Amino acid sequence: MSTETPSRWLPIEGCVNFRDLGGYRNAQGQTVRWRRLFRSDALQDMTPADATLAVEELNIGLVADLRNTNEASRDGRGPLSGTDTDYRHFPILDARGAIPPFTGGDIAGRLSSTYQWLLHNSGDGIVAAITAISEALDDGRGAVFHCSAGKDRTGVIAALILEVLGIDGDTIAADYMLTIEVVDGIVERIKGIEQGSSPTAQTLAPQPVAFQAYQDTLREEYGGAEAYLRQHYMSDGTLNALRRNLLE
Repeated sequence: MSTETPSRWLPIEGCVNFRDLGGYRNAQGQTVRWRRLFRSDALQDMTPADATLAVEELNIGLVADLRNTNEASRDGRGPLSGTDTDYRHFPILDARGAIPPFTGGDIAGRLSSTYQWLLHNSGDGIVAAITAISEALDDGRGAVFHCSAGKDRTGVIAALILEVLGIDGDTIAADYMLTIEVVDGIVERIKGIEQGSSPTAQTLAPQPVAFQAYQDTLREEYGGAEAYLRQHYMSDGTLNALRRNLLE
């Protein structure tokens, strides 16, 4: 039997930041299962071959779209819309509006403000998205959740799920930082989507200070991921299903 570790990055030609959340190990010695849960940037540029891989090889049965309503309407869904994959839209940043234009300045402060806003104002939408993911996994299907760059809204959801699974904060922060490996590709993609925008690798890079502030707020004001989700009415069944389906 092969003991080769699966690749975290998937060969999805039309995405830049599509990766597997498997392989992380918690303090109890359990490991997050590979090829069950994926995070990504937007999926509209997937090729037909990408869609086939996602459905037939990765068994993705749910797309949880975290983009704002205007982003989803402008950019569309891509070839997965022509498959049997379920699509659910959770615009968790809609009420605040889009992240400000990429004009430089205090980049970490801007992202920190976004992450804090999400925690304080989007709990219901966050719980709805994670519940849908849990239900898909409980039905034996894989799931992918994404925003436009696959870094900020996606990063918050990934961090909450990983903490519920018992993954330590340093490992969660390291997963967040992996976007730095593909930031140049994200820059080119955003330039092509948002006419007139001028993002750079600096303005789109993950910001560890902002993410640490998010982790501190989650712990100090809400008591951690599970307490936060429970405060927004996530059920025991959903939490238990996440652990049952994602840990081994």
